[in-house]
Amino acid sequence: MIRYIASRLAIAVGLLLGLVTLSFGLVSLLPGDPAVALLGEYATPDDIARIHGELGLDKPLWDRYLDYLGRTLRGDLGHSFFTGTPVAQELWTRLPNTLVYLVPGLVLALLLGVAMGTFAAYRSGRLPDKTFTAGVSVLMAMPEFVLALLLLFIFYQQLHLAPAPLGMLASADIPPPKVTGSVLVDAVIAGQWKILGSVLSRAALPIVTMGLFFAAPFGKTVRTGLLQILHSPQIEFARACGLRPFQVYRYALSDVRAALMTYMVLLFAAALSGAAIIESVFSWPGVGGWSLDGVLKGDMPVIQGFVLVMGATSLFGYVILDVLITLLDPRARGVALRPRRRARPIATPAM
Repeated sequence: MIRYIASRLAIAVGLLLGLVTLSFGLVSLLPGDPAVALLGEYATPDDIARIHGELGLDKPLWDRYLDYLGRTLRGDLGHSFFTGTPVAQELWTRLPNTLVYLVPGLVLALLLGVAMGTFAAYRSGRLPDKTFTAGVSVLMAMPEFVLALLLLFIFYQQLHLAPAPLGMLASADIPPPKVTGSVLVDAVIAGQWKILGSVLSRAALPIVTMGLFFAAPFGKTVRTGLLQILHSPQIEFARACGLRPFQVYRYALSDVRAALMTYMVLLFAAALSGAAIIESVFSWPGVGGWSLDGVLKGDMPVIQGFVLVMGATSLFGYVILDVLITLLDPRARGVALRPRRRARPIATPAM
């Protein structure tokens, strides 16, 4: 098992090096000049040349790549061209703001998906199953921002149950003393539970949006997996032995846990990378809106830092997923940990 984990980590490190190269190459080949974006379209050639020298854009592409690779290995993701703030500091400050609604939203999606998928599988072909199928089709066809706007219209505009989508704090809230830069973390450190409650209340609607949007693929996966397992010989044998329905369900659900774990990691990576949609709708100061602003401005260090950190997070999430599935699933463990035998040479008959 240790050898298997070491091999997975070695592959991840190699892929991470490729990710660094890819993030540098893609951003470097983007059209536009950051110096022109900084100075405006009426900048003189001398001013543009001066900014190129300050930002290191006048160096050859290979020298810029080696410099970027060395800084990345040291944990330095550079500084924003427009604000001068370290990119790593911005990511560290804004990432908790994104996770405060993303993680509970995915947990809510998992719970809703498992409950709805299980109920639809046990009522296969009946009205609940048909209703579930229609609801999943609608949710999977609806864009995320449309669902967010619809929930805002219902709960904020019509029912007046949700606060205005104007960020993490109300206009009357006093931010906690700045320690990390993240309002959520600083409120916990300062013990200002009222501010923490205000943040969580404003995160409720983004959490519900994430939960409803991602519950559809979870529910579809559970329903498809359970329909296959509930009619399998081992489940029929368990029922014949007199096991209670809850025990039968527990055994059946354990057979789809690998698929659920895979979907959880995949959707976490997708939600983290596409957080700009939710954060734009709710004016949420997370990594998604920050990265979108960097793309619109052509801020190369911001784009590179976001691509690299999100890609590395997804990459090592897949490594952890592989290890967990290998530990939990005997079939995967048998394939992954099977010792490789060297092929014996075929003996040729003597002439």
